[in-house]
Amino acid sequence: MFLVLIFICIPVLGLPVYLRFYFCDKEKRGILYSLLIGFALGLIAYYFIPPFEYDLFRHHHAVIRLSNLTFSTAISLYKTFELEIIPFLYSFIISKLNNIDLLQFFIVSIGYSILFYMLYDYRKKIEINDINFLIIVLFTIFGFLALNFISGLYCYIAIIVFAFALYNEYIKEKNKILSYILYVLTLFMHTSMFFPFAILVVYKIFKNKLNAKNLTICIACVIFAEYILLFLSSVLNVSFIDQINTMYRHYISRNGSMKKLYSGTVAFVEITKIIMTIICIVLQKERKKTEGINGYIILLTILTTLMLQKSIVMIRFAMLIQFLGIVPMADFLKVDLKEQDKMHKLIYFSIVALCMIYIAYFFRIFIFQNFGNFFNKKIYRDIFTILRK
Repeated sequence: MFLVLIFICIPVLGLPVYLRFYFCDKEKRGILYSLLIGFALGLIAYYFIPPFEYDLFRHHHAVIRLSNLTFSTAISLYKTFELEIIPFLYSFIISKLNNIDLLQFFIVSIGYSILFYMLYDYRKKIEINDINFLIIVLFTIFGFLALNFISGLYCYIAIIVFAFALYNEYIKEKNKILSYILYVLTLFMHTSMFFPFAILVVYKIFKNKLNAKNLTICIACVIFAEYILLFLSSVLNVSFIDQINTMYRHYISRNGSMKKLYSGTVAFVEITKIIMTIICIVLQKERKKTEGINGYIILLTILTTLMLQKSIVMIRFAMLIQFLGIVPMADFLKVDLKEQDKMHKLIYFSIVALCMIYIAYFFRIFIFQNFGNFFNKKIYRDIFTILRK
């Protein structure tokens, strides 16, 4: 029983130890430490009880429905679940494990493991000291609103996978086929990924021809996308266009939803992350090695900013910009502070200040306002059940 209690407590209590080895790794075990950190954070998510207005509550309800269905019956009722095919199959598997909390555990664990791996891997490619690397990690992890991830599981894991695919193609420059497969898979994780995927296709087509004329056309298409899709849907009897139109109206056109998550403070966090990412790109000294991913970030930022009033778009794709922004921010911070001019020093301390704000906001939302949704009577009930056995 004592070992069981240690097993429950160690992953969370061991998080500082994992982070210590992660930052001071001399034996190239970053993948292992990334997995341990992701597992520890996933265990915290495991004990989260979603309020009624969270998407996770709806996802739990879908798992409960699937638990009483055979696979063939579930497939026949697929359209009634409002899930893409990958989340649907994943939910079906979880429903047969008789533990609904594993739904968020695995996704959060995988998501954070990928993020920490990307940070670790890029650190190996550049010379950056421990302090500046710590700043990047804090900016990325605390700027990433954890409750949004736990609530909107499928959208955010799709964003993380998409970011990793871009990183793999443009920075690692290895196995591009894997990246192309991951791009397509994200479309089957969450329909809102059509927006960054379409931008990527446009970027690849016009990469060497991204002049004012083509950029104006892209901006016009984004501004009038709702009317273009409505026209095409009414004129052409194509189910694919109808699905895109429905997705756009559901995920992009709607406003003012999820007010609890999308507050003014959240908007500040998202906008400052985008601004800092763009500033780091502009002030980046060595751009040739990262110009591919930087170009996509800039195009995505321009088109996302056009829909600034669309809170859902802003929240979700600001995350993608932030994850990709790991690259230009690391390149900016790797320069020794003593060698930087006044402008660089100002930006450097602005990043540090934003990190402190993000951390304070994290403790306010994640700990003080939602602590009861984590370590509530459920965990104590589980422990007492184990002890009685």
